[in-house]
Amino acid sequence: MLSNVHVKNFALIDEADITLDDNLNILTGETGAGKSILLGAVNLALGSRASKDVIRQDADYCLAELTFNRLSEAAVFTARELGIECEDDEIVVSRKLYDNGKSVIRINSETVSAAAARKLTSELIDIYGQNEHISLLSSAKHLDIIDRFVGDEALRLKNVIKTEYAEYKKLRDEYEGLENDPARRARDIDRLGSEIDEIETADVKDGEEEKLKSERRILMNAGQIAESLEFVCGVLYENDGCSDKISSAIRALTRAEALDESLGDYLEELNEIDSRMSDVYRELKDYLESMPESGDALERTDERLETIMKIKSKFGNTVSQIREYLENNKAELAKLLDFENYTEELKAQTDKAFEKVMKYSRELSKLRISAAEELKKDILKALQDLNFNQVNFDIEFLHKEEPHPEGIDTAEFMISLNPGENLKSLSKIASGGEMSRIMLGIISVFSGRETIDTLIFDEIDTGISGIAASKVADKLCYIAGTHQVICITHLPQIAAMADAHFKVEKNVIDDRTTVKIGILEEKGITDELARILGGEEASKSVMKAAEDIKISATQRKKELRNY
Repeated sequence: MLSNVHVKNFALIDEADITLDDNLNILTGETGAGKSILLGAVNLALGSRASKDVIRQDADYCLAELTFNRLSEAAVFTARELGIECEDDEIVVSRKLYDNGKSVIRINSETVSAAAARKLTSELIDIYGQNEHISLLSSAKHLDIIDRFVGDEALRLKNVIKTEYAEYKKLRDEYEGLENDPARRARDIDRLGSEIDEIETADVKDGEEEKLKSERRILMNAGQIAESLEFVCGVLYENDGCSDKISSAIRALTRAEALDESLGDYLEELNEIDSRMSDVYRELKDYLESMPESGDALERTDERLETIMKIKSKFGNTVSQIREYLENNKAELAKLLDFENYTEELKAQTDKAFEKVMKYSRELSKLRISAAEELKKDILKALQDLNFNQVNFDIEFLHKEEPHPEGIDTAEFMISLNPGENLKSLSKIASGGEMSRIMLGIISVFSGRETIDTLIFDEIDTGISGIAASKVADKLCYIAGTHQVICITHLPQIAAMADAHFKVEKNVIDDRTTVKIGILEEKGITDELARILGGEEASKSVMKAAEDIKISATQRKKELRNY
């Protein structure tokens, strides 16, 4: 449940802190008062794209913070997948957008990406905007609705089909792309053989280039290295060097040790130094003697480095990439050398992959067709509840011979709103207000199945009035019996059903426009219903009508929720 919304410096909102009810929350206000500003702030926190233009004038940032509690298992699981712990069964999602365009999103104080925020909040809240019903014009949306109705088994099969279809498409594309020109194959065989021979002849080893570069550096500086080592050897053993001095020191210490045995340890250490210095001297002399003639060795090293660079420029930047290129060439060459057998084998693999996709697609199709029978009955009942008294509804399936990542089905919602009219596609028959009610009817069918607790409806009542408005109010109230519903509305029938009624007002204070959002008490609710019914200066009859609507709504709410 969305328990609290905190907004600061967003558009015309200075600061707002809204504590929401668990059931039906209604927001009303004059046209242009800023009701949808709050929805914009919620979308900001949910990770939607946002421009710095939403920051209130003269502020350097805006903030939107949502607090959710009583979390579903799915939400807790997704949070843990993202490395977020949900202490006290609560998630706080906040986003601060700065005037330089940068933003920071935090979930329970952990900084996350917008994608991570969207992934988690998709388990917490659904928003149905004013144009949400437009999606119903797409047959792809119809198939998605059916799959949601089928449930987990549809999701499992769709994942399997997607995987199997990717393998089938890869094989099919390879088969269809086979070159059946003998002359072209002959040229490809020559090219592949030449490249394979070039790579294998070069035989580039792991780490070889780095080793050669190190050797080249030594060869380039061989004279300077030899000069330095000769100097060191001279210091150690030649021209009255260190060795002679240490030998003299050892002789003197030997005489002293004969008189004082405690000096024995020092004598031993000095002998060790003399021995190690002798070893160093011999090793340096060996190094000097083994140094190659820099001219020939440098030439050979440069030639080998040039070979390696040539191979890298043609076949890959690393040894592993070169080897991968070599293996791919060998595999391709083997195909071309045995083209007929390879073609037959690839055709067999493609056919087998096709049959696997079709097998799972047919399984999913059976589930969809079976579920559609129940779904269309439920949707028909929901539409009748929404004052479509003479409605007829069906789901029409078409099956493709060639599968796609969703299977082999396309589905189309067909409807007739008047007696005697043939069933037609939704896109050809329903008006905006009718589409809003149809969308609400479909949502109500899923309300008992959904794990998402919070649903927001932004003026989904557009284009309806009278009895239809009362039916929509009933349906929203019914959904709010099992879900938290937040609804922006202009209709008194819907507003009267509120469990918590918030009024959005735009005021000008000190030449500065500010939007305020406050919860209404009993008299405030009646006054607001009267304003919706008759304008700012409500007559006694309008006030009486507002009171009657509220009393009727309270009674109707008890009936719908079985209080």
